[in-house]
This record gives sequence, structure tokens and C-alpha cells, in this order.
Amino acid sequence: MCRRRLGYSPIRRAEGAVEYETWIIKRWETPFSAIGSIALASLVDDGQLTITFEAPREPGRPRWKVKFDKIAGYRNLLEEFRLELWQHLDTTQQRCGNTFTVANSPWIKELRRREGVFEAIHPNSSHFVFLTEDDVIEVLSSNSPAIEFLGATPEGSKPAGKTTVY
Repeated sequence: MCRRRLGYSPIRRAEGAVEYETWIIKRWETPFSAIGSIALASLVDDGQLTITFEAPREPGRPRWKVKFDKIAGYRNLLEEFRLELWQHLDTTQQRCGNTFTVANSPWIKELRRREGVFEAIHPNSSHFVFLTEDDVIEVLSSNSPAIEFLGATPEGSKPAGKTTVY
């Protein structure tokens, strides 16, 4: 495997692969950060990014809508492609729930280095991370999202996520 450092950017092993050794995690309190497990119900990018999460193992399967008004970018990868992230969080004892921010985001540093207008358009960007049963969703935004409790999942609705939970 070829390793290459680009300034402060992460080491890339293969296209899209990132090492997490430099990540410093900051706990981000949300209404569902301490719930045992959340699942992605929907992700809509229509000029705003709206993500709906469900707690499939909780009574009533409660849901929350997370809305970012302005984003610089986002990525959603299957959690099985983030094994190095799990290892990093455990090794550094930074596992802190389903939501956190990356205090020293290599992704933001790389965009600042490569994209001259990034800082002007997205000043003070933060790197938000959501860990679900099946996905790792990362969002870059200058503003924290609005989070709305939607209540219980309607009776008879298919469970959120990619795995079947009974």
C-alpha cells in the first residue's frame, strides 16, 4: 500500500480511504447522542441537508429530524468501511456516543488548502459526525443544525436502516 501525506491532510491508502489517527473527537450533545443505537431513516439534499434518524431499539422507535441550512459538503459511507474509525475511537478512548465533532478536521484543512474560496464561503466550519447502525455520516457546516423531535415512528412503518431489527 502506498502512503502519501498532503500537508495536514489525512493519509490516503486507497481512493476514498482515510486514516483517523489524527482525529481529536469532541463530544456533541444531541437528543440521541447517548441512545444505544440509531439508524438512518432518510437523507435529503435539496439545498438544505435534512437527515432523519430513528432509534430502532427504543420503545416507539422515536425519530429526530436534523436540518443543516448551509453545508460545505457531506459524505455517507457504510460503517463496515470505517473499521479504522472504530479502532481509533477505542484505542484513544474517544468513543463518546452517536454524535460528535472532529476538533481538528483533516477534511476542513484539506479544503482550506486546496479550495481558495472555501474559507470565504464557509467560515468557521465544523465537522459533524453521526454514527448509525449501518452508516457513518459526516457533514461540514458553519452552523450547528436544528434538531426536531418527531415522536414515535408511525405504527406499521418499516424500521429505518439497512439491517432488520425486531
